[in-house]
Amino acid sequence: MTFAREFEAPPQVWGVGRVVVGDDVIPWAVSEIDIEDETEIAASHYRSLGLGDGDLVLVVALLSQAIHAVPLEQAAGRVGALYSSADATRFDAFRTASLVRQLEARIVIGVDSEVLTGLADLERDPRDVFSTVHAVVAADADAQARLTDAGIATGRWLRLGPTSAVGIPDQPWLAYDAQRWHVDEDRGELLLTNVADRLTPCDRFRTGIRGTVPEPGRLVLA
Repeated sequence: MTFAREFEAPPQVWGVGRVVVGDDVIPWAVSEIDIEDETEIAASHYRSLGLGDGDLVLVVALLSQAIHAVPLEQAAGRVGALYSSADATRFDAFRTASLVRQLEARIVIGVDSEVLTGLADLERDPRDVFSTVHAVVAADADAQARLTDAGIATGRWLRLGPTSAVGIPDQPWLAYDAQRWHVDEDRGELLLTNVADRLTPCDRFRTGIRGTVPEPGRLVLA
């Protein structure tokens, strides 16, 4: 290999994100092909949620969640929609509320307990904030329970290792892409194996997430 070919070739690594397993934070390198593949998965989730031409999705996430959030942002265009973004923090909750109202978001994905606590700090009722939204997709169990208790149609976004699983409102299971990922279980813990090539491969990676797999492509959280 010549010097020019070695040093002028585009980098294989798109970025290094993180995968959180319990208290452990694991650096996780991904390629551009990985991101494109996850974007196609996210587009499928959006179609299930009813996002389409001319709609807008608000993606609420942290910068450290980029390997999961960027596919959600890019996937909007794959279904003819637009996206905007806000930080999933207590102190940026005002922007989530503002963007929902100003942009007339159809789907809001990534609302977590910190965002809901921030809305409470502002004395904003989630029922008012999300009253015009077709579906809110929560990022943790606490947020999902709080939103559901408030009478809001709520789904679930699960960061499953380096991929995502999504459940639509009133659905007991979450969908993942069984053509690209294999999920099985060991003593109630979900294990992840890549079927499609990935820059960082995993073979029965222990996700730290409790659940069952009733059939390929579907999982139920414990």
